[in-house]
Amino acid sequence: MSAPQRRETLVVPSGDAGERLDLFLTRTLDGVSRKGVKRALDGGQVFVNGRAERRASLVLCGGDRIQVSFEGRAPSVPPPVLSELYRDAHLLAVNKPAGLPCHATGDGGANALDLVAVRLREESGSTAAPILLHRLDVDTTGVLLFALDPGANCALARQFAEREVSKIYLALVAGSPPESFSVTNRLKPGRRGRIQAVTSGGQTAETSFATLARGSGFALVEARPRTGRTHQIRVHLSGAGFPLLGDLLYGGPSALKVHGEIHPAGRHLLHASTLSLRHPDGAPLSLSAPLPDDFLPFCRALSPPVLP
Repeated sequence: MSAPQRRETLVVPSGDAGERLDLFLTRTLDGVSRKGVKRALDGGQVFVNGRAERRASLVLCGGDRIQVSFEGRAPSVPPPVLSELYRDAHLLAVNKPAGLPCHATGDGGANALDLVAVRLREESGSTAAPILLHRLDVDTTGVLLFALDPGANCALARQFAEREVSKIYLALVAGSPPESFSVTNRLKPGRRGRIQAVTSGGQTAETSFATLARGSGFALVEARPRTGRTHQIRVHLSGAGFPLLGDLLYGGPSALKVHGEIHPAGRHLLHASTLSLRHPDGAPLSLSAPLPDDFLPFCRALSPPVLP
């Protein structure tokens, strides 16, 4: 029988930038020795921003995402709950929680695609694999859509490819953005899991933004991406000077003082609110997900307050 595994996911705070990988893990993880960290590194069980990392001396940056597995029993954690937003014979939409990848990432953890497949198999005995029609970042919440048959996949994949699907995101950002603004540039992968804007090469990325409400030093912004590049909204907001609360990878603050009280942002506060498209039968279909709980302390402090 194989040894049980303990799996951990960490995001490096900006204040810990510059620390060695092995020292950060030893200091941060309860019950894990430096020797245990070395075994995990040597065994290819440490991933930094999705890539296997064996260098104990790697210097960390704020926002780096670390996934690590150790031999040893971890507390039992139930799989995340995927609440259904819409379902028929052709499509299934769920409300993805923060921290859940859309598909398998290689670390053996839960992911939305596998959870949906298990649900369908348990409910109907179906062995047909659901098809993921688009993706959200691990820490982005909200509407995630699956096709349940090849015909629906073909119809919806064409709409996504031809940019006929309307996507609305809600973003809590630092600073005081203008009433409306847009960003069009070119993006390509950079170092350490980041995406960077470039003057040549890369892929065109376009997003329009509208400010819905303001607080003291932050705002609620609606984002409508025209293209669907990796980290697009996050990079565009950061480049415009209004990074997402909690987005350590792109310079966002990890906490904000609201009415004299410190509210932490434990992830980048981006929510896929609404997805509008044509159903495979041709009828218009709009899918929406409610605001997640970690948005609410900030939304109540907006002017005017935004409440679910």
